Amino acid sequence: MDKINVFLENRKVFKVLGTKCTEFLNNILSSDLKKLNPYEIIPSALLSPQGRVLFDILVSVNVSEANGEYSSINIECDKKQLNGLIQKINMYNLRREIEVLTTDYNVIVTNEDNNFSNTFLDKRFSEQSIKRIYTENKNLKKNNSNIDGYDFLRFKNCILEGPTEIEPNIALPLEINLDLFGGISFDKGCFIGQEVNARIKWKGLVKKKYVPIRFEYNKQLPLKLEEIRDKRFLFNNTEIGELISLTRNKIKNHFYGIAKIKLSQLYSFEEDPTLQCDFLGSKVEIILPSYMIPLPKKM
Repeated sequence: MDKINVFLENRKVFKVLGTKCTEFLNNILSSDLKKLNPYEIIPSALLSPQGRVLFDILVSVNVSEANGEYSSINIECDKKQLNGLIQKINMYNLRREIEVLTTDYNVIVTNEDNNFSNTFLDKRFSEQSIKRIYTENKNLKKNNSNIDGYDFLRFKNCILEGPTEIEPNIALPLEINLDLFGGISFDKGCFIGQEVNARIKWKGLVKKKYVPIRFEYNKQLPLKLEEIRDKRFLFNNTEIGELISLTRNKIKNHFYGIAKIKLSQLYSFEEDPTLQCDFLGSKVEIILPSYMIPLPKKM
């Protein structure tokens, strides 16, 4: 695997402090924080009462804490959503049991060994050793290489980040595979949006899935997503989904990305991986990661 050392300018970290911070966050976030171990990061989300993703986040504990009821939790989110997320958490903090503090941490992603204390294994990447470093060391920002390599790994594993890829109050956790990453718990008890998503899961009501896609480089296609006007995917002249994110891997000379596809159409691609769909004149492969197979069936 290529060397990755990336400073993520679009990510911010804040802390939730207090002896009851784990209990408080467990009551509002989708994942089970009591299963969180030191030196690792897990995905989670703050959902709407209707079960839609408002904020996708990454959660970790400060490594100086002991196992059990942690008194300090790190929350990483998209920079654009920082103030809104903190405001939302404070809104639920009715009894003032916790305190929210912003940090000056820089978020560094690496696949190399290092000696930094605040280094966490990103559990979303099950087949690669991808770590995130939270540090105030500004010198690390200069050592910034291969952002395309990081995006390639994210898209290959169908890992989405931020409101550009996960449109707030639109996507469901099961559509973005949050359940398959341990980012939503159905056995820890109630949390915001839990009842809706439990019903969707047990009744097989998921209608769309976010999946990785790949196709040959087309110099006529803009690299910036906002410049692509027609984002539709077609299969047998029928619209089956839309483009969510895109990056170019220069070594392989391919476009890699994530698309939102109708689950009813994905069964054909699961059964025959050689099938291709059409996107602006290009033949596109839908690559289902092993963790997504078998696809959920309607009950």
